[in-house]
Amino acid sequence: MRYDAYRMSTSRLVFALHFHQPYGNLDQVFADAVDRCYARTVRLLAEHPHMKTAIHISGPLLDWLERHRPDVLAEVRPLVARGQVEILGGGYQEPMLAILPDRDAKGQLERMADRCEELLGQRPKGMWLAERVWEPDLARVIAGAGYRYTLLDDTHLRAAGATEPLGAYYVTDKAGASVAVLPIDRGLRTRIPFASVDDLMGYLKTEQRVVTYGDDVEKFGLWPTTERRVWQNGWLEQLCVALREQPNVARTVLPSEILADEPSSGAVYIPTISYAEMGAWALPAAASLAYQEVASRLELAGFGSEAARFLRGGIWQGFLAKYPEARFIYRKMLRVSDLVERARIANHPNWQEARDRLYQGQCNCGYWHGLFGGLYLQHLRAALMSALLIAEELVAPNEKPRVERGDHDGDFADDLIFESKRLNLFVAPNCGGSGYELDLRGPRACLSMVIGRRREAYHVDVSRALVLSDDELDNVSAHDLVRATEHGLDKKLVEDAYPRGVFVDHLLPADADAAAFDRNYQALAPLAQARHRIVSVDEDAASAELETHVDGFTLSKRIAIGDALSVGYHLTATGMNRVVKFASHVDVTLLSPDEVGGRRIDVYCEGSDAPNGASTPGARAVHHKVTKVRIACSDMGIDTTIVPSKRCELWRIPIETVSQSERGFESSYQGTCLVFVWTVELGATKSFDASLTLTG
Repeated sequence: MRYDAYRMSTSRLVFALHFHQPYGNLDQVFADAVDRCYARTVRLLAEHPHMKTAIHISGPLLDWLERHRPDVLAEVRPLVARGQVEILGGGYQEPMLAILPDRDAKGQLERMADRCEELLGQRPKGMWLAERVWEPDLARVIAGAGYRYTLLDDTHLRAAGATEPLGAYYVTDKAGASVAVLPIDRGLRTRIPFASVDDLMGYLKTEQRVVTYGDDVEKFGLWPTTERRVWQNGWLEQLCVALREQPNVARTVLPSEILADEPSSGAVYIPTISYAEMGAWALPAAASLAYQEVASRLELAGFGSEAARFLRGGIWQGFLAKYPEARFIYRKMLRVSDLVERARIANHPNWQEARDRLYQGQCNCGYWHGLFGGLYLQHLRAALMSALLIAEELVAPNEKPRVERGDHDGDFADDLIFESKRLNLFVAPNCGGSGYELDLRGPRACLSMVIGRRREAYHVDVSRALVLSDDELDNVSAHDLVRATEHGLDKKLVEDAYPRGVFVDHLLPADADAAAFDRNYQALAPLAQARHRIVSVDEDAASAELETHVDGFTLSKRIAIGDALSVGYHLTATGMNRVVKFASHVDVTLLSPDEVGGRRIDVYCEGSDAPNGASTPGARAVHHKVTKVRIACSDMGIDTTIVPSKRCELWRIPIETVSQSERGFESSYQGTCLVFVWTVELGATKSFDASLTLTG
């Protein structure tokens, strides 16, 4: 039979699998994923040589496999050599290419191509685009790095006006730089592996064209219910057998074979877009709920499929506005990128190592949150910041204390950046005069990497979520799962009324207590949100003074950096004398309320009623007459003290969020809020002065 005639009577299936674990994930998570999913999938492909497959293995996973499981890489190489597997490249550390400077985007893409050739024996022609986040300008970047094609959702093509049935691939360009786009079929994505193999084969039989499947291989064993379905019940084995025994229905082909055999279906210009769920997740909670309501009403009215072509939510960059924590990692990344580029131009001996660390700090997973924990996973946030701090230290160590005034976070208002050999503090005068980044440069740790408690669109479902084991679940996609990992999560839904950070100031009623503070309080004056004026900046002394006037109170704040960081307060009030509580809180991320990965992290308090020994950071407590707080973790190199100039109360409040993951709704410890509290009398002749000194 002629090839042309054969292919007219059968579907040709491009079968693409995305293997990924984010930079900074725990070793036990990598190991579990390899054992339960990745190694099994590779071995099954080896047993079925007719299963032509495109595989993308992300850079963090490649690095981990090279160190810990080189046998898996060794099993992939012969599949590549015999033409069964085509390797897909991409950004090496799985970055969101759309937010990177061109130099970093191109560097990440080229680094991946080099490593694939080195480790897997093939230089990739095509690439996996992280989360299929597309912007029109990416065609220029992708083609410029030597790639010929990528895979995007079919909804991307439909949003650009492509007609049904979709073709095998399309071509897009920017400024003459062209890239082919293979549309990932939603019908396949929703069926694999949740529909029966017979249903899937029936779907392929009706297509009789080129169809592309591309999705996370974690659906083959790591998502709830999928280990039982895919491996214990043999779903993936059954699919391989069905494709071997029914070649008249469908056969697998590699993406490069499609590009070689098929003409393009024409030019297409795709708008800025990702998959539909991402569009909802990227919006603020209220807007996300409204968007989902509109989509649901259109679906009920029978306009779902037509509306889906044109109805879109937010774009990925919306996460940088929705989550201030993501934005400040992003702005830190850009700052470090500039430092590394200057080091490259100067041929600094460490610039290449610093660039590798910068790339690690660009891994997308810790910048956003959707179905998976992402930004809510404190170890991912910590890993990003640690990588960026290492890069910074390699090319720009600070030998002397310094203060810099400028718009670091891009909000058209000046920030103050205090840096020394030991510490960094980034301060936002426009937002409470508080710090939003506190770094310990020795251990390369961002101590303030705490995410705030906020409303999420999915919180409306928390109260109806059931606590179920995997065995009690039906065959269900993680996208449709409504379950909780523990009871009583609805009681933990709290939205912070003030920003998270360090040296965040509060003026409270005299009878305020830790419980009221934790559940949100009625401030006497909104110091935590007040705009502060920069009174002076002394570059020689590496210090600055801020001041704010609000509701009859005046707060002056002097910050100075050297071997230690000092924050001094002078508080006055107009009118009659009154007793109030002045508080300054410091949020610290300590990875776990008890211990993580064998690391014990301790908080010590000194004072009249403070415990003699250490206590875990997740403990909730109130201490009186405190003279020192110490935070220590020996194997992380952390030994930090905060010393108040006057004895004070200390409220220790664990910060817990309710977020969602592939397991359902869950409570996560994010850090501890250390609130330093003084009861003071203010009036025409009475003021208050105190300071907090932090050593790193």
